Amino acid sequence: MKNYNTVEEIYANNFSSERLYKRKYCPSLVYTEGVMNFAEVLNAHWVIDNVISYMPLVLKTFKETEDTFYVIEIALKQGNSGYMEVYHEGFVNNDYKDHISVIKQNIPYIDLPTKVDEEITTYKFYLSLYNYEPLQFMLLLPSEY
Repeated sequence: MKNYNTVEEIYANNFSSERLYKRKYCPSLVYTEGVMNFAEVLNAHWVIDNVISYMPLVLKTFKETEDTFYVIEIALKQGNSGYMEVYHEGFVNNDYKDHISVIKQNIPYIDLPTKVDEEITTYKFYLSLYNYEPLQFMLLLPSEY
């Protein structure tokens, strides 16, 4: 694993992945080295665990809509409260929507760094269809997409 001093370095220096990771108890999700770096450096394995807990809803949404791309957003205020959300874009009743929430979980305390000069700090990840057989999604940093 590479050494990083800031979150910005993690996002800026991960462009591809030579290795994918997965948890035995969630065969429908694989994740990249960039996501692993994020989790290791920030002691934030809970992010991956939360995404795993959302996978049944993502898989259900995929089967209903066939949407293959989702955004995972973590937003936190200076007091470290915030939310984690999975959303996608698509059509609802023939109207295009660029933000269709799959799940949004309020979290009373998020232990990720906040930007001093911003009221709200946001972290984004992408969840993209990786494989049809077996059905798998890949969690990656935006720079790895």
